[in-house]
Amino acid sequence: MKRLSLLLLSLFLGTAVLSGCDGNSNKTPLINGKMQGELVALEYSELATKIENEDNFLIFSTPSANCTCWNNFKNSVLASYIREHHVRAFTIGFNEFYDINNIKLDTFGITINSGHQTLAIFKNGQAKVVREYVTTHKIWTVRTSFEDYISELVITPTILDITLDQLNTIYSQTSSFTICFYDQESASSFLRQKALYQYALNHLTMNRLYLINCDAVGIKLNSSQVYDETSWSDFKDRYGLSTVNGLTFGYGAGVVPTFLYVEPNGIDTNGAIIKTAAVYLNDVLASEESEGTYAILDSFYTSERLPSLLHLDSYSQTKILKGMSIPLADTEADGEQRMWKREKAALHHDQLLNAFLNYSLPLSEYGSQL
Repeated sequence: MKRLSLLLLSLFLGTAVLSGCDGNSNKTPLINGKMQGELVALEYSELATKIENEDNFLIFSTPSANCTCWNNFKNSVLASYIREHHVRAFTIGFNEFYDINNIKLDTFGITINSGHQTLAIFKNGQAKVVREYVTTHKIWTVRTSFEDYISELVITPTILDITLDQLNTIYSQTSSFTICFYDQESASSFLRQKALYQYALNHLTMNRLYLINCDAVGIKLNSSQVYDETSWSDFKDRYGLSTVNGLTFGYGAGVVPTFLYVEPNGIDTNGAIIKTAAVYLNDVLASEESEGTYAILDSFYTSERLPSLLHLDSYSQTKILKGMSIPLADTEADGEQRMWKREKAALHHDQLLNAFLNYSLPLSEYGSQL
């Protein structure tokens, strides 16, 4: 039933995006959030990096000392908003805008005040909205007033980070979902900053995509925050990332970034509940050059796996990467190993990932109404 209705659902979503694009064009998509929301304190250098990266984000400059106006707003208004709308918001203290010689630094357009907070919304690294605290305005004291105000300015996140406990909760119910397993290594960073971010910008009303950072206790790390190879291996086996319990969609010992579209039964975490999958990068090149090229010795995208990759049924570009020849100029050395340059590999992998997300997200039910 889900797959039969996919075409109609996709047409409906496309119409909805078109009909709502004018209203959304003036809003700032926050893109990346967290299941229970999060309020993160930034240092000045971190704010500068976000601006340099042309990020979209919501931030509050906060007073130089403990302040009732900020504490009341944070606890009675902001906390519930970021939790219910899965927003990752930021703060930066007044004193961060002064160096060790008490010389004022660039505020990047934020109006700062030692005695109260200021709200700022950045779009593509530019301050688009700046609003100082005013005692008489209800947005600072009434939750519904703040939510009504902010809803006209931002699009709440569609990509949500979750914890291991939340991951287990999602598998324990029976609504379909799409999940990405990632870590803090360069391949995952490249994915999140480029392909995923751009996809979300192009699909502002898409259903939720869930992400789990595998550099976490209970996954890659033990209780002492130390890498635990056994724990990591068991995790990949448990969730079907490896071939141990994922003969169809598992890739070797399991790699990240990996995406799964899952129709859970409330019990299992692998096997038949995984309906299709995608692996980003992680192709293995031959160790030796041959006539100016390197062959791809192994890839998630093989002729054997192709019939199971439902999202590629109507995909018209290159579907099988194993066996391809990569020009020497498109590779680089990584120690003794030869790697496909990410920017070149992305020309294939971005399109393969887009095909996966175009297929799986319209089918993903869990959290679609949250």
